[in-house]
Amino acid sequence: MGTPNEKSYVASRPEDVSQEKGETAPALPIPDGGRDGWLSVLAGFCVFVNSWGLLSTYGAFQEYYQTTLMPDQSPSNISWVGSIQATMIVMVGVVTGPLVDAGYLRPLIIGGNLMVVFGMMMTSLASQFYQVLLAQGFCVGMGGGIAYIPALVVISSYFTTKRPIAIGVAAIGSSVGSVIFPILFRRLQPQIGFGWSVRIIGFINLFLACVTVSILCRRPGRRTRARSLIERKALTEPPFMLLSLSLTCVMMAYYVPMFYSPAYARTRLHTDQSLSFYMVAIINGASAFGRTVPYLVTLVIPHVKPIAILTAATAGSALAMFTWIAATDTAGFIVWACYWGFLSGVLVTGPTSIVAHPAFCPDANFLGTRLGMMWGISSFGGLAGTPIAGALVDMAHAGFLRAQIFAGCLMLGAVALQIWPTLVVFRHDRLGGK
Repeated sequence: MGTPNEKSYVASRPEDVSQEKGETAPALPIPDGGRDGWLSVLAGFCVFVNSWGLLSTYGAFQEYYQTTLMPDQSPSNISWVGSIQATMIVMVGVVTGPLVDAGYLRPLIIGGNLMVVFGMMMTSLASQFYQVLLAQGFCVGMGGGIAYIPALVVISSYFTTKRPIAIGVAAIGSSVGSVIFPILFRRLQPQIGFGWSVRIIGFINLFLACVTVSILCRRPGRRTRARSLIERKALTEPPFMLLSLSLTCVMMAYYVPMFYSPAYARTRLHTDQSLSFYMVAIINGASAFGRTVPYLVTLVIPHVKPIAILTAATAGSALAMFTWIAATDTAGFIVWACYWGFLSGVLVTGPTSIVAHPAFCPDANFLGTRLGMMWGISSFGGLAGTPIAGALVDMAHAGFLRAQIFAGCLMLGAVALQIWPTLVVFRHDRLGGK
């Protein structure tokens, strides 16, 4: 990762006063922590709950939609809701990244959080497929995406050597949300109905949104020289593009077990509906450890790079997709879910902290743009992956084999694409950035 002499990206600190004169403020040394830095991590935690946490909960919603709310819709059709939600979270970064660079931090944070809350409240009123698609798919997904990249950029601006840990701690919010929300939904829905169960989740989103806004909107964002939605130079850099394409493969496979684990447990393993709901919580609970523990190794052993951890986790994920085929009893599937959950945490945290490395982002003033481009490219994988898997799943005969092989092959492809970027990072650090 970077060194303490790297320059700050988002200057939301009071020293950045030249913005008022229309000038680009001088870059400041990154403090690598401090009170404001860790407060930004807290805000990022809340953003992760309201974006990735809600998204990772969709497996429980998918199960409910298939069995109760929309039994006339095919699994592939229903999966489009979660797929679009996943795509929006990362795709809108193509726009929000440059907007952060242009100094629009406050409007993005406020607008994104409002859309999440509004989308969940509208989902609570939905009874038809198109209504769920618009509210939960588009509105919640776009809202989470609008706030997601800006929060990451602010965190990155306060940390250098501790950046993977800071982002990992913030990313635990995804695990917390994706554990609490499915259990909350499962417990409340039979007692108070679908509508009020979703509204209670929406009120929790509102509280977390208030915390986020109160922390990240205290000071305006800093305007840098980045303006366009796409930095064309990045498209000509093989390490950046290979990393982004590898994440496209990862995202195509990532949501297959996330969305279809409850259905697999119910139809293939014949578990009761209660346990099938909790499979999402088990996977996401295990992911909390994957978001932080592997990156502690980089502090203890500096020669171990975060991108090496990501590549190893991607290889482990390929193994997970294929060993899913052998999880044919409840106990074995729970063990598998913990294994996959741990790896999934690495896959979510790693790319965001890695892209700030000079090998992928030589100019820190363009970090927001590059983050948006990276996640924007990978979003196409999230859009296509689960509907394709849904078409491969034979729910009537509990046939998941083709979807499992599909996910495993995609992860293998991602590993192959990550080899060269990993070598570039090691070479860059060995030669001292030359």
